[in-house]
Amino acid sequence: MENRYRILWILALASLFLGLGASCEREEKEEEEKLYMSGFVDYDIPTFVGIGETITLTASGITEPSEVEYKWYFGASYNDTLSSQTVTVTFPDSLGTFAIIGIAVAPDYYNSSATQNVTTVDIRREKSLKGLKYSDKVFTDARDGIKYEYVTIGNLDWFVRNLAYYKKGSAFQHSPITHTLFGRYYSWEEATGGRSASGLGCGPQGICPKGWSVPTNEDWVDLATAIAGKQMTFVDNWAGLGDKLSVDAWFNDERIWPYSPDNIHSNTVGWNALATGNTQYDHSLFRGFNEYGFWWSSTQKNETQAYYRYIHSENDFCPMNFTSKEHFGASVRCVRLAK
Repeated sequence: MENRYRILWILALASLFLGLGASCEREEKEEEEKLYMSGFVDYDIPTFVGIGETITLTASGITEPSEVEYKWYFGASYNDTLSSQTVTVTFPDSLGTFAIIGIAVAPDYYNSSATQNVTTVDIRREKSLKGLKYSDKVFTDARDGIKYEYVTIGNLDWFVRNLAYYKKGSAFQHSPITHTLFGRYYSWEEATGGRSASGLGCGPQGICPKGWSVPTNEDWVDLATAIAGKQMTFVDNWAGLGDKLSVDAWFNDERIWPYSPDNIHSNTVGWNALATGNTQYDHSLFRGFNEYGFWWSSTQKNETQAYYRYIHSENDFCPMNFTSKEHFGASVRCVRLAK
């Protein structure tokens, strides 16, 4: 009798475990029946936007299923009003970086999502960009109304900020709001219109405003000679000038040039060089931000290459180099003969 009860107890336990197993199998089967969406959630948004700016976002990219609902996550919580393929978002009137998540939802499918971080900037003086030296000499570009301060060094007037004319080149990270802060990146062909030149004050107008030109090798040498107080040549490394030309500026409370005891970025001549880096592959790739600054010469080396000067964050030189005329993007400083 005791054995009979023991057998019945074992059978009951087995039945219970089998039932639990079947239940788990059903749950796993139901889970397995969910499908993965085809495609990826995609939406265009600049990496940088102005404080208080309103932008419109449209999600796309999912090809299967044909009907999906898009939800948006902005800030700290879901917002029911942001459940649409196209939404309008207004950013705060303060500086910060915000995550925007677009989510595709459909019955019987796993959700698909994409996240992009967006940083707000304030282009007013000494807001997002702080620490520059300002000049009382100002030129207004009649093409777009942008004002450029300039200083006289040696025999030339030099812009003390990078050119920002929007008809060519690219803004940093393809975010138009940044070109008033950092200028734009231009290929040599875009900067000069394909015209090489030499001689003091003899550069091509190129992308510069009327009356100004893209500096030649001789213009650069005039700058270096005036600052160094002795005759310089274009091929010199210009030791010490990288410090005197670059500025210890801050962008959204972070140093643009990382601290280095070998270059304290004294900016003694108020040239305001920033570590804005360069672009490559027709402005599709941005490199060297916070590390290098690059500026074109209008003098070509040969049919496919042209000269530029650069500053690195960890030394006080301002050497020259050369690169592709078409596939490298650098900053432009415009010059003219001083009156």
